[in-house]
Amino acid sequence: MDNEKSKPRTLARIVLVVSLALNVAVIGAVAGLAVSGRSNDGPPQRMSFEFGPLGRVLDRDDRRAISAAMRRNGPRPLSRDAMKAQLGAIARELRAEPFDPVALAGLIAELRDRSTRVQQNAQTAFVTHLAAMSAADRAALADKLERRKP
Repeated sequence: MDNEKSKPRTLARIVLVVSLALNVAVIGAVAGLAVSGRSNDGPPQRMSFEFGPLGRVLDRDDRRAISAAMRRNGPRPLSRDAMKAQLGAIARELRAEPFDPVALAGLIAELRDRSTRVQQNAQTAFVTHLAAMSAADRAALADKLERRKP
């Protein structure tokens, strides 16, 4: 009977660890952006990461136009001071006794939600740019995409 009770607990722990790992990855990405200093210059120029093969077949002018639209219309990057404050709050929660996982999850969720807004802004800017292209330019982009090796 003890074995039957331990299975749900083990599954819950695995889910919790995976969830925490994903949240820490988001925090690391946001913190890395802030610490690198690139956050003041707008979104990083890694369009290929966010949009996969389609982003890689865009020319430099298209990527720059999309980046400019993201800077114009999207959420402002956190300042270094704001990022330090958020990471400090997370560090305090990690040290707190008794440990409050709900409070920590709330702080991590704030960073995740901000990251989601940035991703949504990127997608909107990307699709808007593609929609403004002529049919011939979109067809040429489709041709490049099909010729690209996976």
